Amino acid sequence: MQEEMIQITREKHASDPVRYSESRAAAMPDVVLSKSAARLPAAFADILEYPDKRWTENINALTASVLKDADVVGPFSEFYLKTRDMSLIQLQELYAQTFDLNPSCALEIGYHLFGEDYKRGAFLANLRETENPFDLGQDEQLPDYLPVLLRLLVHLNDDELRGSLAAYCLIPGIEKIIAAFKEENPYLGLVRSVRAALGQAISVDQCFEGALG
Repeated sequence: MQEEMIQITREKHASDPVRYSESRAAAMPDVVLSKSAARLPAAFADILEYPDKRWTENINALTASVLKDADVVGPFSEFYLKTRDMSLIQLQELYAQTFDLNPSCALEIGYHLFGEDYKRGAFLANLRETENPFDLGQDEQLPDYLPVLLRLLVHLNDDELRGSLAAYCLIPGIEKIIAAFKEENPYLGLVRSVRAALGQAISVDQCFEGALG
């Protein structure tokens, strides 16, 4: 299963969990992401969920992780400063308005990669099979929900598969979300932090580094 998923990542017309490459170069470079490097982007999963009574605990845990990385701390600090004085109800309202009521910023990555195309169905089906062995919080969410995918990164056993999922699915999808944000929305800083964390975590050759920017 993993070997197949790695291979289809580099196919030009793909539709599986990590088969998003249709709009990119035909020759797909190898991308490697170690489990240890994936822990930083995965740390964002809990704080990207709908805010609940664990909010303070989650943000404190994330702060401890983010402060170790200079490239990620900037946009995260913007998010933290804009939300630290909000009540839980205010945070919940902001979250719902940002992600649940605005399809352009929805956290379902497959929607941003494929829209309503039939390929998203294949994407979801294959993701569901990949995620089934793990407890990722996917029971009440679609398989392409960003927090679920971030947690998946640290459960996969193949560095190439992990890198392909991050580089060819998560990063392009997140960039579309960022492009749809209004600058004044506090969550923009958080999503930018996730993008920075993924970019920082990926170890790639010079050619691919130039392509990702």
